[in-house]
Amino acid sequence: MLSSSESSGFCLTEILDNLDCTELLHSLDGGVLLLDAECRIIFCNRWFSRHTGFAESSMLGQTLNQLFPGQLPAPLLDAIETACYQRMGRILSYQLHKRLLPLHRRTPSGELQPLRQSILIKPLSQSELTLVQCLDITNAVKREQHLRAGERILKLERRVLELIATGDSLDMALDEICSTVEQLIPHTATAVMLLDETRNLLTIKSAPSLPASFNGREKGLMLSGTPTTCTQAVQLRSLAVTPDVQQDDSWQYWSDTARELHIAACWAQPIIAAYDEVVGVFACYPQTPGSPSESDRQLLQRMAHLAAIALERHRRMERIRFLAMHDPLTGLPNRSLLNEHLGRNLRRAQREGQQFALMFIDLDGFKQINDQHGHDAGDDLLSVLAGRMTQQLRGTDTCARIGGDEFVVMLETVQNPESAGLVATKILRCLSTPVQRGQQTLQVSASIGIALYPHDGTSADALLTHADDAMYQAKANGKNCWSRVT
Repeated sequence: MLSSSESSGFCLTEILDNLDCTELLHSLDGGVLLLDAECRIIFCNRWFSRHTGFAESSMLGQTLNQLFPGQLPAPLLDAIETACYQRMGRILSYQLHKRLLPLHRRTPSGELQPLRQSILIKPLSQSELTLVQCLDITNAVKREQHLRAGERILKLERRVLELIATGDSLDMALDEICSTVEQLIPHTATAVMLLDETRNLLTIKSAPSLPASFNGREKGLMLSGTPTTCTQAVQLRSLAVTPDVQQDDSWQYWSDTARELHIAACWAQPIIAAYDEVVGVFACYPQTPGSPSESDRQLLQRMAHLAAIALERHRRMERIRFLAMHDPLTGLPNRSLLNEHLGRNLRRAQREGQQFALMFIDLDGFKQINDQHGHDAGDDLLSVLAGRMTQQLRGTDTCARIGGDEFVVMLETVQNPESAGLVATKILRCLSTPVQRGQQTLQVSASIGIALYPHDGTSADALLTHADDAMYQAKANGKNCWSRVT
């Protein structure tokens, strides 16, 4: 008398011999198992052997639970038992069950990766056998993930472009770019570093998820110093990768910090703005060692390009703002910016109960310079004199050009009227010093009127009027002097 398992085995052999389909089942691009009534494997094709690592012979007579003890999810075990004992089939899709059989596939590079799968479990009619068919949907899952990632990238790109287009702050746009990459490459921190005006120092501009303890590391990466991942990206003008920071000499000093912050690798993409100019680096710090995938590389390029757009727009807007608030010839603040500084200083002085001084300056003899030497000479003279006046002031003071040869100086704070007079005397001396222009010697003097807050006025108009009146008093006193009308 044959057992149920033996009977099923003979039945299968007879079927396969008659249909001559054994080789066909082995050649399928998918897994095929046949289970008996006790859930034991009585046939497996080579596909299963290839993706489990088990020899076909070692799988026969075993249940899946015996082959993978403690590794199978409850829904899969329940579906197999239901099919074998109760003859009810089921489909386990990847969408609902991300982890089924622990199968693996080898990539072209030789790396083993989890195999994504959907499983059909179907009792066969007119027999006690149950078919388990496994489909490799890894590529389909990857395509879907890429499509979804692409949609997310487009959404996030639109968000960044909206921030740029609506004129939101550069910091907000760069933070959004960093957050975008951190969402799309999990367990990763990012930073945007920019070159300073000397083009020899990289400093952090945005790093929303990195603590201050790490930001200190990147406050001064000299391009001329020891090469690092980020400085190499600038110098090579291409993606620089450090797969394992603990094995990289340039990270040796910061290895403890990297370990503390779970930074295992560094990928740096140069930010290239208009006119093919490298302006900074987009840095990515994964928590696991490794190099970026092709999709990661494309993402870093896209985000670096967005950062370049944001930086270029910010630069242009700053230029527009500068031109709107500064004199184009001397670079000094114009009347609009002077009024802004003056209003701010009035509020501060009122709040703190301090004095400040306003000087109205008019050049003596400037018209003769233009008449005798031409307007180009006059412009050159104004530029030189503007620089000289600025050198006599503190960084908190303001020197503005409000007319052809008229200037206003605001001393943010003064202890007494005499201190304002000392500054005015220094300005008179620097303005009357001859300026050599080629073979020409250009020389003017100045008349300066001084007004003090709050003694001479408590509003911007009152102070400017008082200083203007004092300037005319200085001209009446013989020019090349300062005056204060009390």
